[in-house]
Amino acid sequence: MFNKILVPIDIDYPKTSKAVYDNAAQLASLSGAQIRIVSVMPGFSMPIVASFVTEAIKNEARNHFKKSLETFIEENCKGVEVSHMVLVGKHYEEILKIADKWGADLIVVYHNHRRSINEAFSQNCAQKIVKNADCSVLRLRNVLS
Repeated sequence: MFNKILVPIDIDYPKTSKAVYDNAAQLASLSGAQIRIVSVMPGFSMPIVASFVTEAIKNEARNHFKKSLETFIEENCKGVEVSHMVLVGKHYEEILKIADKWGADLIVVYHNHRRSINEAFSQNCAQKIVKNADCSVLRLRNVLS
């Protein structure tokens, strides 16, 4: 079945992220698959943004983002060993890169076609992952009851 399941989450949406993780964990339990949770922090590469953001601010943002991801894992992945990482850049690009590099054979994403403007896993992001991934993609909808 699956050996490596990549689970991108948006730490700003913990309920949705937990529901996505729970679905991936159920799949992983069927075949003993490894799970890697990733969260993508937007980059500071736009010239207008980069000119105002110091290296200290970037490091503080990365540390805060990493701590938020670790807190999510501590609270939601009890008794399960998962690896995790914070990525920086465009969501779908970073997810696809790490899926290839890690050798994921499944990516589990949330597709919200009624998203709020800041939600990372918008229809556009999920579609780009589905279209460009070199592995299977499970696109979940309506995960919150």
